[in-house]
Amino acid sequence: MSVPQRQDPTPFDAILLAGGKSSRMGTDKAELNWQGQPLWQHMQALAKEAGASEVFVSRNAAGFMPDRFAKAGPLAGIEAGLNRCRHDRVLVLAIDTPLLSVTDIQQLVGVNSHKAACFSGHPLPCVLPNSLSLHRYLQQVLTKADSNRSVQALLSAIGFETCQPVHAAALNNTNTPAEWQQALQLASEEFCDG
Repeated sequence: MSVPQRQDPTPFDAILLAGGKSSRMGTDKAELNWQGQPLWQHMQALAKEAGASEVFVSRNAAGFMPDRFAKAGPLAGIEAGLNRCRHDRVLVLAIDTPLLSVTDIQQLVGVNSHKAACFSGHPLPCVLPNSLSLHRYLQQVLTKADSNRSVQALLSAIGFETCQPVHAAALNNTNTPAEWQQALQLASEEFCDG
């Protein structure tokens, strides 16, 4: 079943989740060099080029947007970002998918739905509705110690649509040095357009 695409672009903001431990990589993924710039800058520029009005970088470091809930995973970054977003739709990107392209992001953002949207089989990246019910859900989950704080649980709780990425390798994660090298190789072969 194909998901209908929007005719006119709807304004959206973006949250870049760049605050993980990077333990499998052995170094801070956000600071890895991607085509001459730190990965977080590449991903931020990608979101802007795809049409994001503003991009908020969730990262517990000076000059970035800190989480209000310590050690609470990606939902804490989403919660902090949603409080700053002014549009009804919010794109959420993970730092470890540098092969995403502008076309892939626009495909996802273009899903015509009042629900959340993600690529089939991948909770991130996703588009979330910036709604009161989502804010309430996050507050409830982040204040209960035994809650499931995964992005997949969030999507299941609020309902979501799926679509397919334009580029099959766009969702390749770069969590290890070997995966990073593979992504660099694919990028050098001009895999992506963004």
